Amino acid sequence: MRIENHRIPGIWYGQSSNLGARRTTPPVIIVLHYTTGWNGAASRDWLMGAAAGASNRGSSAHVVIDRDGTAWQIAPFNRTAWHAGPSRYGTLEGLNAHSVGIEFVNPGWLKPNGLGDFTDAYGKRFSERALKKAGGYHLAPHARVGSGAFAWPFYPETQIATGIDVVQALVGQYPIRAIVSHEEIDTRGWKTDPGPAFPMERFRALLGEADDREPAAVVTAGRLNLRGGPGAAFEKVVPPGTLLKGTRVKVMQRQGDWAFVAPESPDGREGVVTGWVHAAYIAPVIAA
Repeated sequence: MRIENHRIPGIWYGQSSNLGARRTTPPVIIVLHYTTGWNGAASRDWLMGAAAGASNRGSSAHVVIDRDGTAWQIAPFNRTAWHAGPSRYGTLEGLNAHSVGIEFVNPGWLKPNGLGDFTDAYGKRFSERALKKAGGYHLAPHARVGSGAFAWPFYPETQIATGIDVVQALVGQYPIRAIVSHEEIDTRGWKTDPGPAFPMERFRALLGEADDREPAAVVTAGRLNLRGGPGAAFEKVVPPGTLLKGTRVKVMQRQGDWAFVAPESPDGREGVVTGWVHAAYIAPVIAA
């Protein structure tokens, strides 16, 4: 897969009505979700809101991936979708503005009823035979759901393969710094997606492909403004506002005379704060 003009050519596209503003900076995080349902087309239409005749006015995503591997894009990647809710990752808060949201069709946790059957979060009942026919499940506890063990339906390999293709395209196109679950960024303490049956490490491993895109750089000016967009008219990103001479930065994208960077924190770790700097005032770090 590839991305052109913030869309993936070759897959179905229909724009959700539930979108925020066009971004001035590229996405830096990918958030992975499950839909809490089995029906991919129904989940897609719900997240599209009024554009698909649904009553939903409060949520959306960028891509929905069905269990057979079918993918639907319902928002361009340069628009804010409403998928993360109250959220935080490192120093970033409100991750809708900084992320791409991908929804995998999956019902999420199912509670055993003690009679050999399982009930989902909406009270719908499933037999063990039905779950096995749908691909099986992983039995695991989860403190956010309650006591005891719960059934977490597996994600079919065809679905995961499409997800990997989408994420690889995103990592290749944008300065993605993290691939996270909805659960780990949720500040309310009740989200569980995409759950313990999801192969998160397979997706996080895809970030390794982007680690060496460009060597580290260092600030050469006495003070260099860190801005919210590629131009002097954009407001400074506060904190830190400015970067001191000698600050190391990871260059993740260039646009004309400007560079989108992630400055290192004082202890030498690459920070989550990102912004644009004039590229004339940074220089590559040359190894001895």
